[in-house]
Amino acid sequence: MPNASTDKPSPWTSLDLVKWAAGYFRDRHIESARSEAEILLAHALKTRRIDLYLNHDQPLCKNELKRFKSLIKRRVDGEPVAYITGTREFWSLALAVNPSVLIPRPETECLVEAVLPFLDGRAGSMKRVLEMGAGSGAISIALAHEHPEHRYVAMDRSAAAVQTARQNARTHQVDHRIDWFCGDWDAALAPDRGIFDLIVSNPPYIRSRDIDGLQPEIRNHEPRMALDGDGDGLGCIRHIIASAHRYLRNGGLIALEMGHDQKNDVQAIAGEVGTYSAPQIIKDYSGHDRVAVMVKKGLWPHTNFVI
Repeated sequence: MPNASTDKPSPWTSLDLVKWAAGYFRDRHIESARSEAEILLAHALKTRRIDLYLNHDQPLCKNELKRFKSLIKRRVDGEPVAYITGTREFWSLALAVNPSVLIPRPETECLVEAVLPFLDGRAGSMKRVLEMGAGSGAISIALAHEHPEHRYVAMDRSAAAVQTARQNARTHQVDHRIDWFCGDWDAALAPDRGIFDLIVSNPPYIRSRDIDGLQPEIRNHEPRMALDGDGDGLGCIRHIIASAHRYLRNGGLIALEMGHDQKNDVQAIAGEVGTYSAPQIIKDYSGHDRVAVMVKKGLWPHTNFVI
């Protein structure tokens, strides 16, 4: 603990430490100060957050205090909590994360929700799903967890990210449903072969000039290539929309996460390509435009998905 801890005559309990660390974080303008204090203390003690309160009067030993102090320092220095603990929950699944992958966000669950009705489909009808830019594997793993009857292909240009995603898939016992490969978007795919029913992606969509203005824990720790969407933020989105139809069956679906202010641009890009229906825009839990869903034009009898 910081030097102030030496002034406390009685031993530190878990409840004492949560209260103190939450105040310490708030003084340093760290959001969600209380929950982050709980997460880090539970991690230091190798226990659950609820146990901090069930055993609120249990004193900590010197080694436990030392571990917690080191975690506090890392957080105050700007390191994200998810990288400190090595895990982040997504779709109620605990995923391993590290600086080679973007930390999964709650709004990306909206992308998963958007395509679930399409994957429900007819019983016994297996679909093929491609994820471009898999990162930690959050999207593909969530979909495979909900729909193990389908087949999934997931790619990322970072070999370290693919390794992390594989680990997460094994942890949640869906690795046999997902084929992983390392590649730059669609570079490793055979062109003009409509073999996928669904393509999903959470591509980089931050404008290059805006990255330095992001929160320090994002700009200094998360992989820049997972954030940087080029000058207008639309470089990767533009590439995916322009090429995805080559790998989609007629009536197949493409679903993309996007920036809250990119709705009109995404609709314009899709219109220029000309092979999709008008994109449906889905809002996230905060009411911001977040997911674009579009269907490849053409008759295909194996879906009752309507947008």
